[in-house]
Amino acid sequence: MRIQTFIIGIAMTFSLLPLRAQQIPAPVAGELIVRLKAGEQPEALLPAARSHTWHLSHHRSLSRRFNIHLFTTTAGDEQLVLDWLLSQSTVESAQLHYPLGFRSSPNDPDFINQWTLEKIAIPAVWEETTGGLTALGDTIVIALLDNGFEPAHPDLAANIWRNRGEVPNDGLDNDNNGYIDDYQGWNFVGNGPEHNIYTSHGQSVAGIMGARGNNQTGVAGINWHVKIMLLNVREVPQIIEAYDYVIEQRRRYNASQGQEGALVVVTNASFGQSRIFCSQQPVWGGMYDLLGEEGILTGAATDNFRYDVDMLGDMPSTCESEYIIVTLNTSETDGISQSSAYGAVSIDLGTPGDGSFTTKGAAGYGTFGSNSAAAPHLSGAIALLYSLPCEQLAARLRSQPAETARLMRRFVLEGVDPAAALQNKTVSGGRLNVFNSMVLAREACGVNTDNFALLNLFPNPVTDLLTITYETEDYAPLELALLDVYGRQLRTEPLRVPYFSEKKHLLSVSGLPQGAYFLRLTSGKNSVLAKFIISR
Repeated sequence: MRIQTFIIGIAMTFSLLPLRAQQIPAPVAGELIVRLKAGEQPEALLPAARSHTWHLSHHRSLSRRFNIHLFTTTAGDEQLVLDWLLSQSTVESAQLHYPLGFRSSPNDPDFINQWTLEKIAIPAVWEETTGGLTALGDTIVIALLDNGFEPAHPDLAANIWRNRGEVPNDGLDNDNNGYIDDYQGWNFVGNGPEHNIYTSHGQSVAGIMGARGNNQTGVAGINWHVKIMLLNVREVPQIIEAYDYVIEQRRRYNASQGQEGALVVVTNASFGQSRIFCSQQPVWGGMYDLLGEEGILTGAATDNFRYDVDMLGDMPSTCESEYIIVTLNTSETDGISQSSAYGAVSIDLGTPGDGSFTTKGAAGYGTFGSNSAAAPHLSGAIALLYSLPCEQLAARLRSQPAETARLMRRFVLEGVDPAAALQNKTVSGGRLNVFNSMVLAREACGVNTDNFALLNLFPNPVTDLLTITYETEDYAPLELALLDVYGRQLRTEPLRVPYFSEKKHLLSVSGLPQGAYFLRLTSGKNSVLAKFIISR
């Protein structure tokens, strides 16, 4: 069962096949993915295999660090060889190589604006941060595993990650990571540094997470300023190689306190395998814990077919790692999209996706939907939360990366807006609300100082008159704002601070409908938030 304490992620899904009656996929003929125990050599397996009627050979290493390899065998003998591999004492885990399905749907021309950002309360968070840097000045990076990028797109170019350890186009591996000229990531499909528009899928996902904002061009991403690491993938071995690349970049960052590598805080996974359980893909599934150990969350999308993944499986939806958050696609009314799977144990929350307006092709824009669009809303939100003006969070990210990732996962899950359609269909029973998650992060940050705080809201829940007690310096200019659950400002008023006495204010809420609200108290550059409920 999925561990419930913390939740992260993000999901992108795209499909190389047209929509049709869904079938359990057949494995890729003649290929197996194997993780050997530490210190074991792949060649050591081959002599023992020669006594069998089937053939086994080592094709290539996928991760030297974690001793993961791609083996080949005779087509049709994959299951026999897998059973044999799992019986070998030198093998940590092994799996068949199933093909990926990239989960997208046709564009819906009726959706022509970014309604999804308002739905998850992103504009209210922009009042605090628009992304890019932690409170200590570290550059935040999103690793995008997808297929189809044009880094020169006018709304993306400034937000594409640059490998500081690499000199572009000099033909050398300057940072000694095994990749030559990997200045903007790596194309694991083409095995080189250049990225290609194989499809527009990756371009659309990138725009949702990080199209440049406030630049009078096209759309605004969830993060106006962020760095997106581009990693082209099309099959499982390439995913493992890409995750290994990401782990190396974050590991170098952690070890050098930011002098090398990249502060990758989240990867986006809008791909998967239908009706395959994570237990059938232990090598791939095991990568999420390895990413998490370095402080990296993964936002993942579930399948685009209507079924219960807890019963029938989906990869990576059914992985139990504490470092993956899986989302399904929700509508404008918080219903589950007709083309989305669900699961009370495996799917963590809902996120809007259909009709998202985002970047396309070399310089264009258009609509994009399904779970492929839901996942980058989640992944982009996680990156945005890391940029909150909280030095404690930024410092903890450096000193306790894995623990901080799990903490961020909790903020995401506990901040959801409850939705009836998501009850018993997801773990949290709710839809992503980034403003709520920000409030939780601010509370955990301890932004209240000794002389500036919202002390108490009473009664809470309230019917008509809310009593607010607060603490601030005498003579300090003060403003009180009332916000709805989406972070939209309903009204604001200056507060006259009483001198040398208890600081108290009475707020009438008699004209407001029942529900959840927030108060924001602001003094200069300092602000604090508190939640209250109106109930009648």
